[in-house]
Amino acid sequence: MEGLRVLGENPQGIKCPQCKVVLNLITFDDFFQGYQCPKCEGLLFNRTTFRESIDFHRSRTKEPPEPLGKFDPFELGRVTFCSVCSQKMETFQYNGPGNIVIDTCHQCDLIWLDFGEITKVVNAPGRDRGLPRKKPVEKEQEKKEEKKRSVIDQSFIDLLGSFFN
Repeated sequence: MEGLRVLGENPQGIKCPQCKVVLNLITFDDFFQGYQCPKCEGLLFNRTTFRESIDFHRSRTKEPPEPLGKFDPFELGRVTFCSVCSQKMETFQYNGPGNIVIDTCHQCDLIWLDFGEITKVVNAPGRDRGLPRKKPVEKEQEKKEEKKRSVIDQSFIDLLGSFFN
């Protein structure tokens, strides 16, 4: 995928859950770090990094979305083991855009994506495509304002209640 840059073999020796070869350390747009298998080209990301990279890329896309691919329920039966802890990863249909099946290790907070799945997610239809992302500071300010409004709203409701009791 465009934006992936291989930095070399990862120093921890983490191996591909499919091919069992040492994964390469990569950057996604020189900002998001992850791992890529040199053989099958699958990707391993921390869940937070995956979410942030998807948000980042979907917010900057200018091209029209690609048609949504067909979901293959057969893929839910696959078994993948975590590259770090060797436990069975949970396999499920991704709830975000792209209609893909992903494997997650909740214990290690990792996500495994087969080749091409990240492209499907980035290029999938959705209202978030091409919309600038809010900065973390803006999100935090929004939460504070919402909390303040809820306190004000509750005070107003209490005041109205005192008139009608």
